Amino acid sequence: MQRPLLRLFLESRRLARGDLTRPVSVPRWGEAARIGTALERLRRQLAGDGTDPGAAPRRRIRVGGRGPLVVTAVLLLLWCVPVGLLLNRTDDSVSVPTTMVNDQRDRTDLIADRLRRALNEAQADLVSTSRLIGEETRQDTGPILEEALRKHPRYRALYVVDANGDVTARAGSEPHDWSLGKDLPLVRVSGKGGKEPIVQGSAPLPEREGATLVGEIRVGFLNSLLARPGLGDVRVVDSEGLTIAAGNGFLAFEELPEGPLSDLVRAANMRVGAGPVENGLLIREGNRVSVGAAAPFSGGGVTADIGWTVVSEQDASRFQIAPYEREDRSVLAGMLGLAAIIFCLGWVHLVVVRPLRALAVSAEKLVDGDLKTVLYPRYQDEVGAVVRSLELLRQQAQAHRHNQARRSAETRPGVGGR
Repeated sequence: MQRPLLRLFLESRRLARGDLTRPVSVPRWGEAARIGTALERLRRQLAGDGTDPGAAPRRRIRVGGRGPLVVTAVLLLLWCVPVGLLLNRTDDSVSVPTTMVNDQRDRTDLIADRLRRALNEAQADLVSTSRLIGEETRQDTGPILEEALRKHPRYRALYVVDANGDVTARAGSEPHDWSLGKDLPLVRVSGKGGKEPIVQGSAPLPEREGATLVGEIRVGFLNSLLARPGLGDVRVVDSEGLTIAAGNGFLAFEELPEGPLSDLVRAANMRVGAGPVENGLLIREGNRVSVGAAAPFSGGGVTADIGWTVVSEQDASRFQIAPYEREDRSVLAGMLGLAAIIFCLGWVHLVVVRPLRALAVSAEKLVDGDLKTVLYPRYQDEVGAVVRSLELLRQQAQAHRHNQARRSAETRPGVGGR
């Protein structure tokens, strides 16, 4: 594209200087051929060799400047697309170090212990608040609950339930039903079939027989304890494998998919080792490799026998392993190549091809007789130089037409005798 454009620049400048004796060297194809043909026709008009401008043959070359750009883009895409999508691809044979599996297990145990402690602390706060509520201060129960709710943002609602199950005082959101019973745990989950699980903690009121202080724990508070970088998908499931909370969003009471992870949860609850290390497992499904871990609640407190398990699964591609790093570099190289193709070829199209096509249209209009449209160069490059030369040729052609019209008027019969 560059060499024909430089040739047009030299030819147009020669014609603008008045050298009309030598024919224009017309390029073979594209917009440059259209412009060269227009220059040759314009040279014949200015030279006055008697050739009919409309009869001069035009070289209709359908392959323009966009053709080489398309071919170049295809050739470059044949390089960058396989590099990004096919080169250094990993499969299920990737080896994950045992230390990473152990780290996934240890961090999952840490989150389970943190969540268990948070629930125990929540129930301990309920016990402390229940001691402030006496038999003789029934009218002060509401303010006490409001104050406790402000101090402990982990709750969404606090309310007192009497022996009949009726709510006598409340603070916060709308309370849910609370079932009374000696064998029921102090911390329980309800709301199955609703939009979100209802996690309730309780503490009996010492001054009121049969009354219970109930606190509903925010599910968002539990989710915030599970959201930890580097662990992947972390969720809490109950004894039936239903999801109670998750760090990356979840559906209420969503079942844990059957597979190695659910088997790992059952094995962890039975205190039986699973996989290469206890409570940790390397999962291979198709071309996907992940590391899973399960940590049941253990230790003291009211939540020790709640039956919850913290489950985590991290995609092995997130680890700094050599095969995955090579795959990431290949994808990056392919993306950079694609970006370079778009930028460079787009720049050539905007700066060279489009102005060249507009110049070819203007040159053809000029030789077809449009001598009134002034040609303004928009770019200070070879295309702009050709436009300037064409403007000079337009002015010469306009003056040449005026001179022909004056000579025709002077030689008209009857005009010279007067």
